[in-house]
Amino acid sequence: MSLHLENLRKDYHADKVVPFIGAGLSVPFKVPTWGNLINEITQKYAVGNKAFITEAVKWHLDANDYWGAIDELKKFANILDEDIQEAIVALIKERQVKLTDKNSHNYSDLGKMKFKLHLTTNYENLLNSYLDCDHIPILLKDIDFNTHRLFDEKRVCHLHGFTSNAGTIVLSRQSYEKLYEEKKYDNILKLVTGTKKLLFMGFSFDDQFIQKLIQDHKDYFKVTHYILLCDPPEEKIRVLREEYGLLTIPYSTEGSSHPLEIRKILNIVSQPFDPIDENRTLTDVGTGHSVIVGAGLSDMNQDVESNLFYRKLRLEDVDTGTVELAKLFYIAAEKYIRQLKKSGMHISVIDAIFYKVFGKYKERYVDTYKQYGNSHEFVTVVHKSLETIDFGRYAELFKENKSDDNENRGLIHLLADENNEIWWGDKRLADL
Repeated sequence: MSLHLENLRKDYHADKVVPFIGAGLSVPFKVPTWGNLINEITQKYAVGNKAFITEAVKWHLDANDYWGAIDELKKFANILDEDIQEAIVALIKERQVKLTDKNSHNYSDLGKMKFKLHLTTNYENLLNSYLDCDHIPILLKDIDFNTHRLFDEKRVCHLHGFTSNAGTIVLSRQSYEKLYEEKKYDNILKLVTGTKKLLFMGFSFDDQFIQKLIQDHKDYFKVTHYILLCDPPEEKIRVLREEYGLLTIPYSTEGSSHPLEIRKILNIVSQPFDPIDENRTLTDVGTGHSVIVGAGLSDMNQDVESNLFYRKLRLEDVDTGTVELAKLFYIAAEKYIRQLKKSGMHISVIDAIFYKVFGKYKERYVDTYKQYGNSHEFVTVVHKSLETIDFGRYAELFKENKSDDNENRGLIHLLADENNEIWWGDKRLADL
């Protein structure tokens, strides 16, 4: 389990998380995305000078500039927001399908969880139909009650309108600006982002609306929020963290599907969490020694294949056996460091340990990979050099909680899961 995913799990069980649902979760129902909607509307209204209008709209859509595309369409096809809103409702009703297989989408998974408030930029009503809500869906801007009750009962709030009222649909630049100029809307959004952590699901984060939303309300996004993304490039992960305050939880659909991989994450998040049990040491179970408990056989089945460290290993010519060993080492190190923090070890000491581990990695990079160019051998010698790593004067601070050889070897993979400087060869995920 990645550190971000573990923190999300803790926040979920502390009732600190609000899911924010994007169009991606409605794709299995054949609901058109924003880009597809604009394309379809263009084909309907681009008459007379169709080729020119179509090309102009396409140019903006290729750059994920939905507003630019809508502006061009309104300008050259002589249509109004009302025309676009009615066309959107008609298209969604025409294309949306019913699904009998609950495993083919994630709305059923969300319905099993204990989230109360659900935010969405989707126009259709699929989310509410699977949640068994206490109230009918409402527009965020129409809330007219004590806003702290937002989090008391299960409900869905639409940010950008819904199909049951075409006039509420927000897609053009003008309709967006009109919506967010309302002080009341601004205050409600501020309350949500200031008291809860958002979990973005079904977004590519190339979505112009969401980028603009966070940019315009950046002061409200001072706490960290979470986003699930499929195979995000390292640069995007960095930008999302530094510019938007978003912690990325990546997953991969290779040999799988979006609903299946998102379901795996939601299942981990909803696993029962006992703070007392998580913080338990051997002292607590009567041995008389204050020794933290490391990973056991029950931890071996963790799904880490979507973790960044695992994907970095798979990029290179590293044999399957060594990759699976790295997985076991990672699980051991992750639990060791997690419990070390809970035992009261200062973060600066843990950081100093990782600095020594990184130093060993760089030594092996120079004398092994740079010299021979063999990624498998590189991983093997790094593991070997970390088995009995000497933490020097810091070792005195551990005494009864000294790490074992598996935990030591896993420390480099913990670093690889978070650090963009640790790779096992010359390939990068962005090259795929």
